Amino acid sequence: DALPISYIGADICGYIHDTSEELCLRWMQLGAFYPFSRNHNGLDYKEQDPGAFGAEFASKSRLTLLIRYTLLPYLYTLFYKAHVSGSTVIRPVMHEFTLDKQTHDIDEAFLWGPAFMITPVVHQGADSVNVYFPEARWFNYYTADEIPFSWRRITTSIPAPLNTIPLFVRGGYILPTQAPARTTTLSRKNPFGLLIALDDKGSAAGSLYWDDGDSIDPVEKGIYFLAEYRFNNGRLTTEVVRNGYREVDNLIYDTIQIFGLSLSPKTITLNGNAMSSSNINYQENGKLTLRIAAPLASKLSIHLQ
Repeated sequence: DALPISYIGADICGYIHDTSEELCLRWMQLGAFYPFSRNHNGLDYKEQDPGAFGAEFASKSRLTLLIRYTLLPYLYTLFYKAHVSGSTVIRPVMHEFTLDKQTHDIDEAFLWGPAFMITPVVHQGADSVNVYFPEARWFNYYTADEIPFSWRRITTSIPAPLNTIPLFVRGGYILPTQAPARTTTLSRKNPFGLLIALDDKGSAAGSLYWDDGDSIDPVEKGIYFLAEYRFNNGRLTTEVVRNGYREVDNLIYDTIQIFGLSLSPKTITLNGNAMSSSNINYQENGKLTLRIAAPLASKLSIHLQ
């Protein structure tokens, strides 16, 4: 990313010499968040693809890879921003918190864009990681539990059993998602979602860039879709900045997740219409999940009251 060449990634599990099962599993978890994610080794070394280590290893690797596939719209949008503005796709924590000197030496955690922190296990035999949480609201990606306020600007030990890489979402951002599938050819036909992580003021913002995934110079030719999202005062609004990719007419939103609510809404409207309680799930940790069916190409408006 520093060159800047955003589409990068090491050979997962190593190219030279034989790997170990633990090293390869932890590397698969880390490598799922390389921009260029590929398990690759040299000739005459033992097999190291997930299946070579058995069904349990493959299952653990699959869990993390499915998170990558789920977040591909967010990752793809970061590549768009890198293309048009020169921003980074993956970045050190200090790039977002430059005034916090404690972030300057962090080399065992990194970010996708400004909003998603990856904290891999990089030490043999470890079942926890030490994570420093800069001054912001943070949520556990898996559970939507908010990181305690008292943990801000301190280093905390976070459990990391063999089947888990700790992941955290920063409050104040909206991450577009998509239901995963075996390949991107299949997954790009699936419904989209939004993961809305609220900051201390109850606000968040984000965007979605989408194109056909194959064409050369889609931005310059205008054959892409771009939406901007804002969440303020309990209301999600959408601005469709560009609608030049016609295939989005066949795509929908089906899931909205909101992290960090303090109270369960009494009523929720979707594009002006009241939602059925059967499509609403509120958890005590402040996570709200909405099941919807709304066209991706149209403005999306949700109001919590």
